[in-house]
Amino acid sequence: MTLGQLAIAAGAEVKWILNSAALLGRRVRHTPADARWWGLLRLLTESLKLPLQLSADVASLALRGAHTGELSVLTDPSGSASLRIDLRRYQSIFLGNLSRALVLETPRRRGRPARSPGSKTLDSAERYGVDLGLLRAALERTPADRLDMLEANAAFVRSMRTGA
Repeated sequence: MTLGQLAIAAGAEVKWILNSAALLGRRVRHTPADARWWGLLRLLTESLKLPLQLSADVASLALRGAHTGELSVLTDPSGSASLRIDLRRYQSIFLGNLSRALVLETPRRRGRPARSPGSKTLDSAERYGVDLGLLRAALERTPADRLDMLEANAAFVRSMRTGA
């Protein structure tokens, strides 16, 4: 996974991830699990306006366990206010972003595309009407036999030019 794919999967800008990683002293790994963490971190800091360090702690706490539904990560002592994260909904959004990042944003490979094992050129020539029987018969001969055939053809062409 490239850094660009990680940013798309996390729903963040590359620069935001790099700056946040520098502020948190955290290494950016190019894995889907890391993209999931960065996505939740961005959601908490951008949407809920939580401080970066607190958001990092909350994201780690929320994604650490095997929680699948709603998770209450921060609660005041009286219990009248809490921060709940719906992990199913977040996971659904994240997987859509991850799919888009891996399928649509995959970098193109350099160079010419690799040819398929079957010769499409010969197939298209045959469909056009070219008889490939003589070519295939010549390729079945040994190199020495092909050289003898070439010399015999050259001798024939020379004799036709001299008119003999």
